[in-house]
Amino acid sequence: MGEIKTVIVVERNYLMQAGLEAMLMEIPGLMMVKTFTGDEVSLAGHIRKQQADVLILNPLALKEDPIVFLRKLKQIGKMVVFGLMEKETPVNLQSHFSHVLNVSDSKFDLQNKIRSVLHQDTRPGNHNLLSKREVTILKQVVLGLTNQEIADRLFLSIHTVTTHRKNINRKLGIKTVSGLTVYALMNHLVRMEEMGGATK
Repeated sequence: MGEIKTVIVVERNYLMQAGLEAMLMEIPGLMMVKTFTGDEVSLAGHIRKQQADVLILNPLALKEDPIVFLRKLKQIGKMVVFGLMEKETPVNLQSHFSHVLNVSDSKFDLQNKIRSVLHQDTRPGNHNLLSKREVTILKQVVLGLTNQEIADRLFLSIHTVTTHRKNINRKLGIKTVSGLTVYALMNHLVRMEEMGGATK
């Protein structure tokens, strides 16, 4: 397993905090270490002290001007910052974030967005999580092939294909074909045009 990345959340709503924590716990390699409501004095200083890898920030939760606060964050270093957006969040605020999470998105979409940003340096052929064979099988799964069809195409036993698929699910923490499809697209393992009618 790779190193654990630590996460700070700035969100005023308790239920949102709890929901984010539950969602993050399901992403391998992530650990939520601190939550803030946004009311804290010297919040940027508190965040700097934590030395977290990731910050999920709802700009509407901040007591101070969000744009001023984001300027302070830029001095903190290489922390990845996600803006947590509500319907009421002004568009000009959204444009100040490189990475955006919408509160109206499903848990699945939120998790995949976070995964894709945090693993964006992984590319086919230099893939940290999957072996070359697993990447090949993942592509076939996403293209809609059954285990038997994959076995026939790659000259493998169906048992071997099943084992590889279990390993892929375990390593990525993704159990569904639709989840694997999003992962493969976001990590440039397949192109949308390759898929044609494969997705249901």
